[in-house]
Amino acid sequence: MSVILIEKKTNPLLVRFKIDHYIKEEPALFIWEDPFSKNIRHIDEISLNGNSEYYSAINKDISFFENGITFKIVSLKDYKCLYSYEFKNLNFISGKNILYISQNSYTGYSYAARNYIYQLLQVGYNVNWSDKFTTRDFYKPVNKEEELVFNCLNNKINYDSVIIHHTPESWKLILDQIPKNKKVYGLTTWETTRLHPTWINYINNSVDEVIVPSKFNIETFKQSGVNKPLNLWYHDIFPFQKSKINSIDLYKKFVLFNGIEFVINPMLIKNLIEQNTVYYNISQFNYRKNLTQVISSFCKKFTNRDNVCLFIKTYLEVFNKKETDALKYKIVELTRQFKDLPKIVFCFENLNNDEIEDIHKFGDVYFTLNRGEGFGLCTYTAKKIGNRIICGKFGAEKEFLDDDDLLLNYELRPSDYLDNFNKFYIGHGQECAYYDTDYVVSKLKYFPKIIKV
Repeated sequence: MSVILIEKKTNPLLVRFKIDHYIKEEPALFIWEDPFSKNIRHIDEISLNGNSEYYSAINKDISFFENGITFKIVSLKDYKCLYSYEFKNLNFISGKNILYISQNSYTGYSYAARNYIYQLLQVGYNVNWSDKFTTRDFYKPVNKEEELVFNCLNNKINYDSVIIHHTPESWKLILDQIPKNKKVYGLTTWETTRLHPTWINYINNSVDEVIVPSKFNIETFKQSGVNKPLNLWYHDIFPFQKSKINSIDLYKKFVLFNGIEFVINPMLIKNLIEQNTVYYNISQFNYRKNLTQVISSFCKKFTNRDNVCLFIKTYLEVFNKKETDALKYKIVELTRQFKDLPKIVFCFENLNNDEIEDIHKFGDVYFTLNRGEGFGLCTYTAKKIGNRIICGKFGAEKEFLDDDDLLLNYELRPSDYLDNFNKFYIGHGQECAYYDTDYVVSKLKYFPKIIKV
């Protein structure tokens, strides 16, 4: 069934749409529900007919719903969701014309920024996007949604307010270049139990208000002594696309690890992925993301005889040969102790959004032992596409998971080793999650491969 959105309103909430498909008297429900708790707020029962217009409304403004609200059309023939649209609660933003300043590269910060701009466009904001933080690896759009975002680059508008999406040490420099009569929001995230005092000072002496992507961050920032108003705005992802990527071309960017060599064999890798449950992780190779324990726990639990495969998409700092070779050295050293390695596939290449999405599509279980996430974009994407999640109970990820997922106990310890390049994670009562490997292995188990429609 094809559903064409004609109109959407937020004050009060309303959707009007057309059924562009031949059906006759098909029973359906219009459901309004909380996007995180899945609690149903309103239901209409109706019969749908092709080439007809319909509307559904709630006599509440979007500001009434803290997490926003999702509208769904559900068929009563087979109880499948035929259409879904999520309304975001962004009423805390002053005005409808926004100057948005961020990175535009392959980082998590950059992906989140592009999607935040997309969210703004979807609910009627005008955006001038400045990617002045980007110094290398400029990202190019790969689908129509991203093209809408890129149309905002240097889009000259008379903006009402400014969003600076970067770490707080950069906010003051940008503020000095912005007219004093504009309201300025700083958008950032943090991963440990407390903020470093330097960050607190940057925040309290710069922007008007702060935006963070999780309730975990709201509490962390408050408890750390941030005195600026805090606004919750969840990250999201672009709508899933029908893949236009040739799978063999993508698999040419992967390597199969046999304990010593990293072998390019696209057809063999394709067969392994299709015939085994794929546990996977998409992360930078650093102490916070904790890929070493992900790999070692998996190798301690499974062998080559098990019907499982571990897929790791990673990099060190930049995508180049010397850093990839250093990573390969680290992986060989890590796995040398295991005599019967399970099937493991790595990707060390720089991938675009569509290629990353394809990894989520062929993956089955997103397995992460990160020591802290202010949101967890890859975990969120995996969950939204229908995969099972294995992760710790610390941080923000548990806010969008449920009983189908495996959440692991942790111990809090000082976060001194989280980053090689700044001192913001060190000291001042900051702690992050640590996991006992034997406990993780005891909880790991075989899950059947997910059949995705």
